[in-house]
Amino acid sequence: MVRVIMLSPPGAGKGTHSRWLTLQTGAAHISSGDLLREEVARGSDLGRQVASYTDRGDLVPDELIFSILAPAVVAAARDTGGYVLDGFPRTMPQALRAAQFGADLALTSNAVIYLTAPEEELVSRLLDRARRDGRADDTLGVIRHRLAVFAKETAPLIDYYRGRGILLELSTDRPEADVRADLVNQLQARGLMVPRAGEPRPDLAEQAGMSPGNM
Repeated sequence: MVRVIMLSPPGAGKGTHSRWLTLQTGAAHISSGDLLREEVARGSDLGRQVASYTDRGDLVPDELIFSILAPAVVAAARDTGGYVLDGFPRTMPQALRAAQFGADLALTSNAVIYLTAPEEELVSRLLDRARRDGRADDTLGVIRHRLAVFAKETAPLIDYYRGRGILLELSTDRPEADVRADLVNQLQARGLMVPRAGEPRPDLAEQAGMSPGNM
């Protein structure tokens, strides 16, 4: 079963591609951002603590986020056998703690999917999303700050996961169908995703004019 981490700067499409991948594999989609926003919306003490960080575009402290995410990962593995972890870990200490957590429970991730796009494209996407969805946290200032935080705190994870031999890097600055085809091909090459019976591989489907999104 697929157990993957989706890693990307804000706006690179990890939420979109995570949801699509869960439909293809049956693994549970665990969005750290969604879980944090749900906690804030409930107005709990934990939610108020989370909001004090997310409103500024800062990372939520490790203890807070682990208290929310760890039960979700355990439940996902129990219910579906796998997970697509969207937006976590975001720092080296989180990555090391997550690796130990996974090893202790035999839930170690078998791939990290790193999505990239040019910074100005990321800013444009996030501003469009703010207008479309009414996301109050997506102001230009907060967006720039979040991208700076990613460059400082999260980018070091790229080399860490590359060194472990589990990093899959894809550009999302191209048509969505191309990204999906590339993603499936890379997962299949590692034996993490098996073509469904009677369906062509994504690269062959693309050559035949079919959309990999319909697979």
